[in-house]
Amino acid sequence: MKFITLFAVAALLLACDSKKSQPSRDDEHAGHEEHDEDEEGDHADHEDHDDEHAGHDEKAGDHDAEENVVHISKVALSKGVVVVRKSLSGILKDALEVPAEVQLPPDHVAHVSPLVDGQLLSIQVSIGDEVKEGQALATLRSVSLGQARAELNRTTALRAVAKQTLERQEKLRKDGISSERTYLNAKLAYDQAAAEKNAALSRLRVFGARGGSGPDMLLVSPIGGTLVQRHATQGENVSPGDALFVIADTSLVWVIGQAYERQLSRVVKDMKANLTLTAYPSRSWSGKVDYIGATVNEQTRTLPIRVEIDNSEGHLRPGLFGSLRLLPGESAQAGVIVPLSAVQTLEGRSIVFVPGDEEGEFRAQTITLGRENSLQVEVLNGLKAESPVVVEGGFVLKSEMVRGQLGHGHAH
Repeated sequence: MKFITLFAVAALLLACDSKKSQPSRDDEHAGHEEHDEDEEGDHADHEDHDDEHAGHDEKAGDHDAEENVVHISKVALSKGVVVVRKSLSGILKDALEVPAEVQLPPDHVAHVSPLVDGQLLSIQVSIGDEVKEGQALATLRSVSLGQARAELNRTTALRAVAKQTLERQEKLRKDGISSERTYLNAKLAYDQAAAEKNAALSRLRVFGARGGSGPDMLLVSPIGGTLVQRHATQGENVSPGDALFVIADTSLVWVIGQAYERQLSRVVKDMKANLTLTAYPSRSWSGKVDYIGATVNEQTRTLPIRVEIDNSEGHLRPGLFGSLRLLPGESAQAGVIVPLSAVQTLEGRSIVFVPGDEEGEFRAQTITLGRENSLQVEVLNGLKAESPVVVEGGFVLKSEMVRGQLGHGHAH
């Protein structure tokens, strides 16, 4: 009986220990709720982290916007460091610009040299004088010229005698008094005298004279123009080939431009051309292309083009350098045009600066460029006509912007 009672007590104790070792359903449910609360806490942490990222992105956007804005002081504005004007609406002429030089046409230049040895007795002109065609420039005395003239006079006299003899023999022959042989001898003598005279006259023409007597002759100008060079001195002994005078007719000039190889497809005859010279930056002259070279220079890869321009005022002096703007045509419709000075390059893109909302504030505006000439450029996108834009001082604004970006650690 005691044995049974002890056994029952031991079984009851084992049952109680087993119950304690297994969690109750309520405890298990509480554990699940506790796990859910942990997950909700983690999710809240993630949301806080996302909000932090959103805030960072918003600040980054504001910073990028600030990077396109630059400010300058009122003092700089008052000094005219930045000049703002409105963009234009118009047609941009599709111009080519090539280097050019003023030259004289070959037929408008004359070099006067003696054709016979001699001595200059007198000089009748000075540098800068306007001379006419056929006007005397100097007097030359030449022994060879005197001999040639004497020879011409001698042969002229012989021919005259031979002619009289021939005419007399012709009359006698008709009357039957003179023989045929005598007549033929008279004709032969006349032909020889005539040939000698022609030879003497030809020699005299080589010396630059047609007649006259004595050893003196005049050196004359073959064209009308200005005496631009003189290498003659009174009493000087001169020889053929000595260039004593240079006369230039500057009423008409040639402007020779050099078109580069890549421009040849756009150069055509009769296209309009405007000439500007370094010596006269505020003036221009107009003409047309009347000649295009046949061969390209192998060294410079350029082709000569010629424009003939009236120079009645005398400003276009040979040797002056400048540029030719060739105008083949116009664009089909009007567009937005700004000066080249307004366009800057930043990080590989073309920009212009436009005024901001505040005084001294300027914003970099990205644009797309079209055609350009030496002064202006078309804006295809990014700017409207009549919009205010910085036309001077853009480089200063760009430098300030880049310096500000470097200061914030955003160097590009």
